Amino acid sequence: MSEEEKTLQTWEEVIVDFLKGKRDAEEEKYLKEELKRVGELYKKENYFNDESIEILFDPKKNRKRKDQTALEFQRQRVSKVVALENKPSDLNGYKKKKEYIKKVRSIEKKYTPAIWLSENCSNAENVTFATHVIKLTHSKIDTPSLFDCIDAQSNRYLTTSTLHTKAIDGAVKGNQFAPIFQFLELELDGVKLAEYLSRDDRIFVGLLPEGMRDDEAENRLKKWTEGFRKSLNKGEMKTHSLAKQIYFPITGIPQRDEKEEYHLLCNVISSSLAHAIHEKVFDDQQKSVKKANEKSRFSSDTLSKFIRRSVLSVTASNHSNASQLNGKRGGRLHLFSSRPPTWQSRIKPPVNRKSLFDDFHNGNSRTDIEYLRDFLLRFGKLDLSIRDPRRMQYLERWVHSIIDELLFYAGTIQNLPAGWSADQGIRLKKEHQYFLDPYRTDENFQAARGNSDWQAMIRSDFARWLNNRLRGKDNKFTPRKEHARLWVKLMEPPLREFMEPVEIEVKQRMKESA
Repeated sequence: MSEEEKTLQTWEEVIVDFLKGKRDAEEEKYLKEELKRVGELYKKENYFNDESIEILFDPKKNRKRKDQTALEFQRQRVSKVVALENKPSDLNGYKKKKEYIKKVRSIEKKYTPAIWLSENCSNAENVTFATHVIKLTHSKIDTPSLFDCIDAQSNRYLTTSTLHTKAIDGAVKGNQFAPIFQFLELELDGVKLAEYLSRDDRIFVGLLPEGMRDDEAENRLKKWTEGFRKSLNKGEMKTHSLAKQIYFPITGIPQRDEKEEYHLLCNVISSSLAHAIHEKVFDDQQKSVKKANEKSRFSSDTLSKFIRRSVLSVTASNHSNASQLNGKRGGRLHLFSSRPPTWQSRIKPPVNRKSLFDDFHNGNSRTDIEYLRDFLLRFGKLDLSIRDPRRMQYLERWVHSIIDELLFYAGTIQNLPAGWSADQGIRLKKEHQYFLDPYRTDENFQAARGNSDWQAMIRSDFARWLNNRLRGKDNKFTPRKEHARLWVKLMEPPLREFMEPVEIEVKQRMKESA
């Protein structure tokens, strides 16, 4: 909240400030569009040969100062254009000035508090405060949305009621009604206007025009309050033909002449839950962590990855048409994989294998390897694959996904009872033992482990294993040394980060066993 907003003391001041912001935004938009049209006239008649004129109309080179509002900046641009001596022949300055004055008067009238309240109070029924927005299923559904007030929770399920703070959405029947939702969302001393309106009949009294008769003033107040309160009336709940409906039978097999009975199940997306997930995926703190990770820099914060996340786009370009929070999400709903884990009857340590990679057969990594192989075959030489930063991002994404699967597998082996690598008949490489059985409380083992650069061996073996998988049965892909070097390089940061908490735990266990 800005310093100016903090000084607002009454609802009258808050509402006037809101309408002033709307008024300024509309005038700023009008001036911006008009300057664009005028700029095209100057360009058409080659006035852009003068660099100072070209800069005046170029939004990339001519930007507002930090201490300017957007409206002040556009008015300043208009003043500079008016001051230009030479003007295009098609530009009628007098006509443009008259149009501007007329437009400003029209905007000022539109956002006069009494006029705006009278014109919009009757449309408040098109706005609903909701946690579950039906239009997220299909934008043409116009039945009421839902406000979830259920408190019941279960640790087994992620539901709207499990959220500590619910983001309340605004469901509007059309984006033209969005300003009404924004109006009812206004806040004073931590209370929203919609909430205050539900218990105060005279909240708008300070916005009545001067000189009104008492009876006329009372009628106007009643019209405003009753009109805006319609947004709080949820209306009768009903479904829609475009909703995703399931008729669930609640009777057994019906007998002759017996009527079948059903529950109608209607899937309604929780916008509040979707927004909480969206904010978790695009957490501002995570942005700095991701940048540090991309540049291989240290960060004390944990990097969260959402593996195999998909995005469902809701509505076309005008995302706010579905709901206000959907507009803030850019029309995105995040979908996460619900596939069951790969079944393993019992996890066993690879005591009879020479390498940990011999037992690593994960279906998810196979898919990533296929994508990576196809990508490398398409471009041939490695430098052609990674010269373009975007191509490099695709390559890194697939390799990191394979590494994530490998480290998950390694973690399951590390969580087995420690000491399994002490088996006398074990064939597994020492370096792989150091990686997979780190908690073995054997001083000689831990001393040898501490003196060995076993992580280098793991990275090298990973690169060799990946190249063998990429070669394929048809031998169409021929791995080079530069491929192995790149796989080693990409493996180093995640392996180091994966082992950092493990090493801390190892030291703690050795102290306890001493």
